[in-house]
Amino acid sequence: MTARIAAHHSNRIGAVYSSLHAFWSARHAVANGITSRRDAYSVILFNQHQLQIATNDFTSSPERLLDLVLPHGAGGGTNYTPALQVAQSVMESNWSTERTPVVVFLSDGECTVDDSVTRNLSRRAITLGRALSFHAVSFGPHNAVLRRMADIASEVQRSAHPDPMHPPIPSSYVEALDSVRLAETFIGIANSLTKPRGGLMHR
Repeated sequence: MTARIAAHHSNRIGAVYSSLHAFWSARHAVANGITSRRDAYSVILFNQHQLQIATNDFTSSPERLLDLVLPHGAGGGTNYTPALQVAQSVMESNWSTERTPVVVFLSDGECTVDDSVTRNLSRRAITLGRALSFHAVSFGPHNAVLRRMADIASEVQRSAHPDPMHPPIPSSYVEALDSVRLAETFIGIANSLTKPRGGLMHR
């Protein structure tokens, strides 16, 4: 699988796709044979624009999901605001009471975003029925904006009414300085979803 990814991307985006495939494979192994535990994946690539690669996909294999992202490279600027807004729209359009909403927001760039954008996303999930688990991942050094986004999501998550039937998956901020750490981060997030059902949106 590594050689296949490297044939398309031998750079940082290749490391991202490798980590994504590891995440999908880990989740697939957990859910294999348990139809009630199927995750639904939405994949959003973004720079200054947004591109929805998959939406509410709960049937594709890890290999098929990889096929969907491999044709796309990296480039352009960075704009978090519309990416978060698209994530919220996808979440709303495909809401399921059977799954815990999870967003993994990965970026190696920097920009500004108003606190209200992340807060609106998180509060909207609570209004729909479950608190959002938001994981901000910086593929590189410290990113104060991503950390702030995770802090806001955590704050809103803690304000939700406790649901003993669906315990929350704590939101987080992680710095992945290299491809090894990035892979470990995605596997860690996958493991955190072992008990609750999850859906993933990703940069």
